[in-house]
Amino acid sequence: MTLNYNTMTQKRDCLQLNVAKKIKIKIDDKFRILYVNDYFTDVSGFKVSEIILKDLNTILDPSMPKITLDLLKKSADEFQKFYAVLKGKTKDGVCYWSFIRITQRFGQDNSFAGYLLEGKLLPSVAISKIEKLFSILTEIENNAGKEAALKYFNGYLEEKGMNFNDFILAIAEVDEKKAEKYFEIDEDAIIPKKKKRSWF
Repeated sequence: MTLNYNTMTQKRDCLQLNVAKKIKIKIDDKFRILYVNDYFTDVSGFKVSEIILKDLNTILDPSMPKITLDLLKKSADEFQKFYAVLKGKTKDGVCYWSFIRITQRFGQDNSFAGYLLEGKLLPSVAISKIEKLFSILTEIENNAGKEAALKYFNGYLEEKGMNFNDFILAIAEVDEKKAEKYFEIDEDAIIPKKKKRSWF
């Protein structure tokens, strides 16, 4: 299934990302923020100085399950590139949903440097599905702790016969090829053509 840009509206209680733009966040191996692009600061209202070297949780909505970072770190160990769904928050506490692509980053000497998170508008079809799962995981965390929530989620994936990456793509109702094409769209990365000089 392809991503239908005409039906990607989201719930009104959360801010909606621009489908033609992409949030970019660079993090280290401890999932601390090293860099954010201008679109992230425009959306979130955070100043760069307020979040640099802060844990990724700093910019996530409090309603996200506490096991979120554990799942991301585990997937980062398993995949060079994978997808996730995150619910971010602005400095004023307004939420926004994002479809995330996470890839490994390497320095000029080819040493491991951390990860690049690219965030795009999450297809609306995914929100109700992921909200239901988040609600279950949060309830388990509150009653039985993070370890129990992780065990439940692993059992959930086993039952569906999926790994984390496949699950996220299924939630978004898109295959990896279509997801890659979607992440190529980035209005801010387009370099305007220079006008030819005219002598008249």
